[in-house]
Amino acid sequence: MKKYFVFVVGTRPELIKMAPVIKEFKQSNFKTLVLSTSQHRELLFMANKVFNIEFDIDLDIMKPDQDLFDISINVLSKIKDFLNNYDIEFLFIQGDTSTAFLVALSAFYINKNIKIAHVEAGLRSFDKYQPFPEEVNRKLISHIADYHFAPTPLSAKNLYNEGIKENVFITGNTVVDALISIQDKIDEIDLSSYNIKENEFILVEVHRRESFGKPMLEIMEAIKEIALKTKIKVIFPVHYNPNVRKVAFKILGDIKELVYLIEPVDYLTMLSFIKHAKLIITDSGGIQEEAPTFKTPVFVVRNVTERPEGIQDGFIFIASNNKQKIINTVLNNLDKKQELINLNKPNPYGDGLASKRIFDIVSKVI
Repeated sequence: MKKYFVFVVGTRPELIKMAPVIKEFKQSNFKTLVLSTSQHRELLFMANKVFNIEFDIDLDIMKPDQDLFDISINVLSKIKDFLNNYDIEFLFIQGDTSTAFLVALSAFYINKNIKIAHVEAGLRSFDKYQPFPEEVNRKLISHIADYHFAPTPLSAKNLYNEGIKENVFITGNTVVDALISIQDKIDEIDLSSYNIKENEFILVEVHRRESFGKPMLEIMEAIKEIALKTKIKVIFPVHYNPNVRKVAFKILGDIKELVYLIEPVDYLTMLSFIKHAKLIITDSGGIQEEAPTFKTPVFVVRNVTERPEGIQDGFIFIASNNKQKIINTVLNNLDKKQELINLNKPNPYGDGLASKRIFDIVSKVI
């Protein structure tokens, strides 16, 4: 009897980046299972309206105001029976979420010789608190995983420097595969109801744990001053987390004519925002990889990034989480998008073939 190839997702970015890999294996008639932890249930299911991935198992761990302890306890307690009851050949995890780390740890604990394959391996900021807890998650995963699919030569080098030299493969980032697969759908999105014009609005997406508290205040105050100084409209799909929502509405809620605080949007609408924005202010990792496809500059409101490839090519700017530095960095580069369009450099994170490379590698070792 053939063993299962299991693909694990729990957050929207995981689903987006894993979807093209899942489809590669499904269309080749591998015996596959897709497991969802539902770490971020609403956003995960919203993204899946685009990719239509069937979840064979759903641990359904999400609860209101969950913290890292809640996530850890729920994943570890609920996944044990699944790992014991299925004969698994390969278990694929993606990126650096708590879902990815906890499932990898559980597969190791179960001690059934399950091969753990890490998609998007080797990203490093070299600061264990930025991003938090993702930097530690991905480092720990690297020392548990058996196969490491690094998106860039730099990420592969990071693994090598940590003594991880076997079964490391440079594949590109699967997020580019996902983008290319839905390009036509992105172009069908109508943004007219948002009262914005192409390349004449700023997109904001802020949600990371290390931004909570004082950094979130500084970021929101910087956004307010940028909007007031430039009179450029701002679109801000506000994350469900109350640590984001409370501050966003408190600081930005009184300039509704300039800053549109909207509910989280579906993935295609978000990509259309990314494509048509003049610039993006974010603490997101995935947007740093997606935006270069559309030549949209990204101002990262963090002190470090684990995706430095985009800095060298002019797609990414580290704006920090300091109010004045954010303001200065953005105002000094307001017209960067047109320059990127003229240069027409390729996306440094991938070429759209990462999923096929991963499939080909795995096919040769089974």
